[in-house]
Amino acid sequence: MSQPPNARRLGNPPVWGELALPDADQSRRFLAESLSLLLADLLRSVLADASPAMPADETAVARFSQLSMLLAGADAGRPTGLGVTRAGLAKRCVTWMKLLLADAPSGGSGPAMREFVDALGLFPSLFDSEPSARSRRARLTWLLTHDRRLDASTREAVSALIQACEHLGTLLWPDAETA
Repeated sequence: MSQPPNARRLGNPPVWGELALPDADQSRRFLAESLSLLLADLLRSVLADASPAMPADETAVARFSQLSMLLAGADAGRPTGLGVTRAGLAKRCVTWMKLLLADAPSGGSGPAMREFVDALGLFPSLFDSEPSARSRRARLTWLLTHDRRLDASTREAVSALIQACEHLGTLLWPDAETA
């Protein structure tokens, strides 16, 4: 026998705060997108004065510290001080992003996401001064833009990665664009 619509429920109704909490997948996506935006900002600052060896500014270090505490919990590992360089902080962002995106749910593992993760693997070539790194930078640019030129410069590779980082949200939440 069914209960009338205005019958009392047994037990307490769920608390809105508990219902509104993000699940683990949503948290991972948010953290990956936040790290990608921080990486884009760091790369923009490197492009502005072409110096990856300069210390990262305080706001970037603070943003990374907050994100790494959320990722690692109380024992966030190696502390990030104000002496870390832009390139060093960017490499730490890439390391966390690769970990977060490697075990992304099946919904976010399309070809564009795989290309982005592959491009992150080529990230160290941006700061490599060896002549052999040129082909890795060209591969990075090709993965992100599908431009088949083999003479991509470091600036073009960095610009392509910045643009990809800014659009990571559409890869992580593909349905948001169609909603």
